[in-house]
Amino acid sequence: MSETQPLNAEVTAAYNNSYLLIAGWLDSTGFRTHGLRCKDPGGRRPGIGEEFLAATRFREADRETETSVRGYFLDSGVCLLSHNGEEYVEGIRTFPLPQGVRLRRELGEVLSQRRSVREYTGDSVDIAQVATLVRAAGAITASGHVDLLEGGERTIPFRTAPSPGGLYPVEVWLLPLMVKGLPKAVWMYDPRHDQLVEVGDGSGVAAALASFAVAEEIISLSRAAAVVLLVGRPRKVMRKYGDRGVRYMFLEAGAISENIHLASGAIGIGSVDCASVCDDQMHSALGIDGESSVLVHAVVLGVP
Repeated sequence: MSETQPLNAEVTAAYNNSYLLIAGWLDSTGFRTHGLRCKDPGGRRPGIGEEFLAATRFREADRETETSVRGYFLDSGVCLLSHNGEEYVEGIRTFPLPQGVRLRRELGEVLSQRRSVREYTGDSVDIAQVATLVRAAGAITASGHVDLLEGGERTIPFRTAPSPGGLYPVEVWLLPLMVKGLPKAVWMYDPRHDQLVEVGDGSGVAAALASFAVAEEIISLSRAAAVVLLVGRPRKVMRKYGDRGVRYMFLEAGAISENIHLASGAIGIGSVDCASVCDDQMHSALGIDGESSVLVHAVVLGVP
């Protein structure tokens, strides 16, 4: 094939990107791929995505939001933040995390070599490695002392990932599939006590895995060592920032996810983001309602 002859893939791309917009048969069927919907052939009403972006714009002189935010700088708001995370301690049993693996690689090296790893060997990882990743995701690493207007002070904990207003609406959950030293159960990380709290048994793990809608040749989930689930509590951030707070919750989840990927690369564990999850099925497996608590993201881990 000469260099001037277009490749089949390029012809297909040109067809999909141009001809389909004027193809008459599109008007005879209601079936639309997402790509066609975005190209808007024939016009359409805005989808939920556009409506969400429009509804969560910040506008000048939004007095309700300004008043809501101001309340968190008063003594009552500071006290509320000082107790953030204390609601996580209830569960079937707890598992104190052991000392983790030290992250020794230089940050620039890890950044330049970070890649999504989709194939795993099926080998197990050690609980010390998992402890390192969980702490990278959401451990308390420092604290600040705030003087109250009416006297006294409160301590505000800070975690590894940035959070909107220090509210930390994203929780770190763990499904250990092949982790030496950790029983197979649904665990939630409690940063206040640096421990895992069991919130579901082995049947919950199996049900959660069944909710993934990803082919084995795309991500070898059956050979993965663990899955980290990021569970959001949107009302925790919406009570301060309104509907726009949902945007901030997603940003926090992204920061947590990146921390996991960088720490994984530093200790030689493969990681990949996975959003192919049937939400309702996952929520049922985790025992959450999908509104006050909702799956935001998932990261699959394994030995490359």
